[in-house]
Amino acid sequence: MMALIVVVLIHPLIPQSRWLLVHMVTLGLVTTSIMVWGQHFAEALLKTRLGEETRARQVRRIQLLTAGIVVTCTGMVGSWPWIASAGALLVSAAMLWYALALGAQIRVALAPRFAFVVRAYQGAACLLPVGALIGTVLAFSPPEPWLGRLLLAHQLINVLGFVGLTITATLLTLWPTVLRTRADAGVARRAPGALLGMGIGAVGAAAFALTGFTVGGIAFLLCYLACFLVIAGGLVSAAVRSARGSHRTPLPLFPVLSIGAGACWFAVTLGALAVMWRRSSDAHLSATLLAADLQALTLPLVVGFALQVLLGAMSHLLPVTMGGGPRATAAGLREMSRLAVLRVVALNLALALFVLMDLGGAIAPALFSALSLGTADAASAGSLTRVLLSSFGFAVLLAFVVLLLRAVRASVRERRAAMAASGASASTPVGGPEAPEHPPAPPAPTDLGMPVRPVEEVGPRSGAVGRRGLTSALVGIGSVLGVTALGGSLDRSYGSFGDPATSTTGPGSRVAATGRTTTVAVSMAEMRFTPDVIEVPAGDALVIELKNEDPHDVHDLVLATGPASGRLQPGSSERVDAGVIGHDVAGWCSIVGHRAMGMRLQVIAIGGAAAPAAPAAAVAADPLARVLADLQQAPAADAPPRDASLPASTVASAEGQRLRLEVTEAVAEIAPGVRMHAMTYNGRVVGPVIRSEIGQRLTVDLINSGSMGHSLDLHAGRIAPDGPMRTIAPGESLEYAITTEYAGVWLYHCSTMPMTVHLASGMLGAVIVPPQGIAVADREFVLVQSDHYLVPIGAEDFDTAMTGHEGHEAMEPGAAPAHPVSPAKIAAERPDFTVFNGHANQYVHAPLQARVGERVRIWVLAAGPSRGISFHVVGAVFDTVFREGEYLLRPDSATGGGSQVLHLGPAQGGFVETVFDEPGTYTAVNHAFADMERGARALISVTG
Repeated sequence: MMALIVVVLIHPLIPQSRWLLVHMVTLGLVTTSIMVWGQHFAEALLKTRLGEETRARQVRRIQLLTAGIVVTCTGMVGSWPWIASAGALLVSAAMLWYALALGAQIRVALAPRFAFVVRAYQGAACLLPVGALIGTVLAFSPPEPWLGRLLLAHQLINVLGFVGLTITATLLTLWPTVLRTRADAGVARRAPGALLGMGIGAVGAAAFALTGFTVGGIAFLLCYLACFLVIAGGLVSAAVRSARGSHRTPLPLFPVLSIGAGACWFAVTLGALAVMWRRSSDAHLSATLLAADLQALTLPLVVGFALQVLLGAMSHLLPVTMGGGPRATAAGLREMSRLAVLRVVALNLALALFVLMDLGGAIAPALFSALSLGTADAASAGSLTRVLLSSFGFAVLLAFVVLLLRAVRASVRERRAAMAASGASASTPVGGPEAPEHPPAPPAPTDLGMPVRPVEEVGPRSGAVGRRGLTSALVGIGSVLGVTALGGSLDRSYGSFGDPATSTTGPGSRVAATGRTTTVAVSMAEMRFTPDVIEVPAGDALVIELKNEDPHDVHDLVLATGPASGRLQPGSSERVDAGVIGHDVAGWCSIVGHRAMGMRLQVIAIGGAAAPAAPAAAVAADPLARVLADLQQAPAADAPPRDASLPASTVASAEGQRLRLEVTEAVAEIAPGVRMHAMTYNGRVVGPVIRSEIGQRLTVDLINSGSMGHSLDLHAGRIAPDGPMRTIAPGESLEYAITTEYAGVWLYHCSTMPMTVHLASGMLGAVIVPPQGIAVADREFVLVQSDHYLVPIGAEDFDTAMTGHEGHEAMEPGAAPAHPVSPAKIAAERPDFTVFNGHANQYVHAPLQARVGERVRIWVLAAGPSRGISFHVVGAVFDTVFREGEYLLRPDSATGGGSQVLHLGPAQGGFVETVFDEPGTYTAVNHAFADMERGARALISVTG
């Protein structure tokens, strides 16, 4: 917990800080607490008080878990997936050890009627290694759609399975104890089946998440929710009985309120998850989109549910287990429940407002306004509001640590007072001279309730509690609303957002809202908004009814003031509430390259002013600035060198060769430490090398698993382009069949506009058709050169450009931020990197291999989109040159000539041959040295 506080304070300086904060709570606090208190409750429920000699093993188990957590976090923060994997292995070993220990205790239990709770602990503990295994796979950045599917399954197994199942089973006994009541006998009958149903629901939902079967996943999720509600119903009944009953002293409020609020957050979040999953069922890559959307549920699950239940439970358990007599226990409980109503109300209201800021749709803004009592608007909540609200919530949580220290001090003070009253000396141990060598076993449960001996008064009488509670609730609400109002005021002062009532039109001037709404229908097709200029009377609210009428491409609309439509599939519609218009507002399509092709929209405020200029401090970086990389470094572990060998000749069947090209969009490294938002064929920048033979039938099944329209153009065939080269929408596929009638090194690429952007994003590759009678070579390599253009960090389009997978940056573990492709640099012909086979200098660190005397053939393609190549091998002379379907030079040439370079323009290909006479390291380069220095370089290691 102390480490978590430090990380919260310095998290802007830590890579992967979001991942670290979430896992320090779930993997650090919650998992450690589960292991410690699960053992405590297992002994109490089973009446199997273990001997003191077993405690050393339990401590070693906790130490193993802690070591695993530290190693895992170190590996993730440092982007070392193998270290993270080792940490996950240690965590899994600790949890399996814990599960085996619970099983051994069940076998010798004196009260097996409660064994089902401990079996739930055991089953949940066995789920964590499954979640850890999935997390290990995630650390190696699998391609889409597996990244989204694995992330979703990881969350379902760990949060719903491990954490949710354990906490729910614990509440069966802990909740009645906190309320000083007993659970219904019916709860004991229903609970085993409900807990089993929750386990099955979590596992089933995760399994269907992995397979991408949305309906099945939702069904198991609803099964999980229904089983949880069965148990929750019994917990509610216990709360009602406790409220109606009489207690000699008032209940400590914080454990009751915090645990109850956490359970409510869990139920609401499960329902929200089901709704989100259902909404994603009609979208391609539904698991990926859902995994991105689920980031909005991280806070409710981690803070609202897990952390609140943990802190509430600890507020009861720690004073009780410290013991020291009734007065010491009462003093500890009293300290832990100080300002209970204020803390719980303030934290949950701040959390709700924070979550609603990031939720889309029409309901979230309305709920935000309702919870803020109409004093704030979600549209006016910018970054400063988020910072203030999160800081306020953190301060409320931090009060737990302060009160815990006060509780310990109060408990010790009461112990000493009791000893002084009994005449014990100051040197007498706290437990008293008659304290037994071992502490007594925890109280045994009765009807699922763990009776607690009455203690002295822990707070004021019920009437005073009601008045004080109401006052505390009002103070908590007022504090949150005050922080929200301050944040909104600061956001508007700094120009982050417009005011819903008035809109700033320039320094010192405002336009009053008219109360009228202007509604405009806008269509999107052929890289244009129609109309692309909207005139609105200043002060009117603007609603844009947006429709994507493009038959193939995905589009969206982003306004400079913040509102956005999200991605719209062909034929889809969306209403965009632009708010009150007080000045001119720019809009654009954020799909990569679409803005550069003219997809811009302008909102003109009639009677208003031009859009406010950005403050000097906010001037973006030069969009044409070079993105640099240390090309002396090796590629990352998740970007292994591509095998450059020419594929073997295919055995032609009667139907010819058939292969599959799947379009995906992901983040890929193209230079050491430099990642790009890539569009790929079969998951890698530069698609697979396709080998065919003259006269062979080649059929390609193109599947668009991306989030926008894509296509394929095979240069090796003669075919009318209208059908097979058409752009297909996400989720569609087509069959593209040609006959490779001509020899050569042929380019294939995506021909969807803007074509340069799709090629520069990685959608290109080579089809190799060897000429007839080609001589046998000992080694054959393929080098496909491509050029890449990246938006520099800090440039205007770095954060606003979208490649169809929002949220990917947050889901992907480790490393530097990914760069969007820069249409501006493409137009200016200013590439950042020129590379062979998709990664700069990869063959410098993994040289191609050859031997002295072997004939080496190198197939070369200048794939572009814009750069050609002058291919040269330092220290070698080519005796064979084949370019664009014809030999320019053969070994038996009558002139006895040789060649130093193979010169190719964009989209041209050929091959060269040479024989190395001496061992050594030879360098293959683009002799246009500027391109060589951008990464078009490979080593050939020749041995004797």
